Amino acid sequence: MNSRVFGAEDGFCAEIDAEGRMVAIEAGDADQLDEELLGIVRDMIAAKIEHAAFVWAPAGTRVPRLFSVAGHQRGGNLAPSAVVTAVSCEELPFDLTMRELDIITLVAVGLSNAAIAGRLSLSTRTVTTHVEHIMQKLGAASRTAAAAAALDGGLVKLPFPGEMGDFSVLALGRALARRQAGTASRPRPVKRPLLIGAALPLSGHAAEDGEEMVNASQLAIDEINARGGIDGRRVELAVADVDIFDVDSVRAAFTQMADQEADAITSGYLAHQDLAHEVIADAGGIYLHAATLAAMERRVSQDPGRYGRIFQVCPSDSHYGPRFVQFMEELRVRGQWVPSSRRLVIIQSGWDLTDLGLAEAAAFADRLGWQLEVMRPVGDSKLAWSAMAERIRTLEPGAVMIGHYLVDGTVGFLDAFLAEPSDTLVYSLYAPSVPKFYERMGDRAEGLVWATVTGTYSDPLARAFATQYANRFGRLPGRSHAGIAYDRVQLIAQAWRLAENPRDRDAVTKELRRIVYRGVNGAYYFGDTSQTAQTYAGTGSDPSLSLAHLIFQIQRGQQRILSPHPYTDGDFVPQPWLTRSRTRGRAA
Repeated sequence: MNSRVFGAEDGFCAEIDAEGRMVAIEAGDADQLDEELLGIVRDMIAAKIEHAAFVWAPAGTRVPRLFSVAGHQRGGNLAPSAVVTAVSCEELPFDLTMRELDIITLVAVGLSNAAIAGRLSLSTRTVTTHVEHIMQKLGAASRTAAAAAALDGGLVKLPFPGEMGDFSVLALGRALARRQAGTASRPRPVKRPLLIGAALPLSGHAAEDGEEMVNASQLAIDEINARGGIDGRRVELAVADVDIFDVDSVRAAFTQMADQEADAITSGYLAHQDLAHEVIADAGGIYLHAATLAAMERRVSQDPGRYGRIFQVCPSDSHYGPRFVQFMEELRVRGQWVPSSRRLVIIQSGWDLTDLGLAEAAAFADRLGWQLEVMRPVGDSKLAWSAMAERIRTLEPGAVMIGHYLVDGTVGFLDAFLAEPSDTLVYSLYAPSVPKFYERMGDRAEGLVWATVTGTYSDPLARAFATQYANRFGRLPGRSHAGIAYDRVQLIAQAWRLAENPRDRDAVTKELRRIVYRGVNGAYYFGDTSQTAQTYAGTGSDPSLSLAHLIFQIQRGQQRILSPHPYTDGDFVPQPWLTRSRTRGRAA
């Protein structure tokens, strides 16, 4: 036994006979050996393998287990057996990652870097870098030395990485090959589940959104599994908590999901979305994210070879500014709003990657006879947004767009503005979709207009989803990210069903580019080079291939869709503080 690997005292040790029965248990709990592991031990005994060590880490494993199996020739007429020792480990020996364990296993088999890349759906460059890191960690001067160190130290992963291949060069591989050859007379094995990894905020900033995303994702997965899963495979969810503002947290969460060999990876919105793209591109995974970033659209379009498995399930933030100007003009032309001036203000959040389409909005405003001004708060704290409200009260533009996504900052602005409002129409982004927003604002939210590039509709499909969610979790979902998370899982599942092999990343990616999926937030189609969901604002696009850019108003505690048609279920009502518009309404 190699003490570097099997050094813990609180592990498991038992003697197993050739039939897979426990002859003696020296330490630990017999439940630590499941049927699949017992089958491996039986096959090793049958193959007369004297000793083997390996890391047991099926897909979705959070804490791998290190196993040593030693053949034991029992005296008299007793059949041979094996002594099995195991210990759980939070960290792999030599500080290896799970991805590095995959690669050193395949190096030990004798595969080239190019062959390993093909097996794991990575780039050859990425595999080469991993091999260099492994050699450094093991103190090995060559690939051969690294392979020998891995075999000596039990650093071979089971199940073997990838679903196909000849591992007969290893004693374990020969034993398992014997087992596979005899499966015709055995019950059909349970297929390894398909794993969806999700980097979501479970604490800190945006935790309320994170909870909704987890709930809706699990709701979709349960529906899929109730229908038999994907080709007999269950779908499972592995969530990594992420601080959306912390670069180290983002890197750790996405590295964890890549190392777990998640079959698809998802996330909400991140301040460091560019880092998430890089980690996933290096790992070669399939990634569907809900950041609304034109910068990420451009990144994918400009380098499809590197980012070709990354999909943005929301239209980009660059639509927000022009849509704000367009809607203000629509309200004015229809006579539903009498602006106090022809001045519009957009307050843009300080996130580095945010692009609210300001240049296009300014040009659009100029053509329509509006003057557009852009302001930026000093930071994104509640105090910073309160200060912006003071500036708006003094300036008194016709309308202001709060270009911020988080609840705290948006509430900070509204608290300050509503204390003594000017005759200014207030138009917010996204934050009112989160149930926490209405809990914080209560009746003071009455009349607020807000927009999202992807929101949950009010049609029968969306109402059915809301009912299912409420029955399961005790409250209605918000009007954006719950629907996104639910749709995203269903979208992934559809691509898995259509691909001949749901673990063939290239085949699944091809299906994601090809299909159109109609979910509770609209229609998803990733057919252009950016692989980003299309937007529909009432003109110039096809609603059957798009997500509607929804504009809501809070009316008597209800979220009413004002635009675009045909998704509307309400008309604009002048906000309580708009003196000119309400005066005209009374006169009419």
